[in-house]
Amino acid sequence: MLPCIITISREFCTGGHRIARQLADTLGLPYYDKELITLAAKESGLSEEAVRQSENKRTGSLLYSLYSMSQELPLTDQVYLAQSKVIRDLADQGPCVIVGRCADYVLRERTDCLQVFIHAGMDYRRARLHSQYPELREQELDARIAKEDKKRASYYNYYTQRRWGSAGHYHITLDAALGQDVCVQILTQAARAFAQNQKVGG
Repeated sequence: MLPCIITISREFCTGGHRIARQLADTLGLPYYDKELITLAAKESGLSEEAVRQSENKRTGSLLYSLYSMSQELPLTDQVYLAQSKVIRDLADQGPCVIVGRCADYVLRERTDCLQVFIHAGMDYRRARLHSQYPELREQELDARIAKEDKKRASYYNYYTQRRWGSAGHYHITLDAALGQDVCVQILTQAARAFAQNQKVGG
């Protein structure tokens, strides 16, 4: 098992979750994506549906909510804090692959965490989405992609005070159009080199 944690952030419809899953299988690491919904629900006492519905949504001000004594935290903030705790706990348990949920930011202070961002051009993403929804027209496909990206960016930017997808926040960014197998090969080599460098540096 490779001694490092890998976070995978991704644009909508790049197949980033499939790349992450294959990478986890290749490296023999636990994989967490939708599983985080179940774990966050247990951590917070909320229903899985409530957690699922609140993902990629944000409230007016997390800091205001945290310091306000007059009301409970909004649901979306409760979910973010619960998922963040779950992510930190999983990282403490050992090497794994974690998809989305601002994991790169949540684990930003760890030195054993490889941060990855998966992106792709609109033609590639449109083709992938069209294969799932062939009845949609090109404009509808583009609108769906733009909407989902906007939600992810808004959520990430709000909770992290960073710019979603900015290369400077990641160790490596990859174009999914290279192909799933190629991306996994590149990330496998990068993870092994990263882990070796951490071992030497430690």
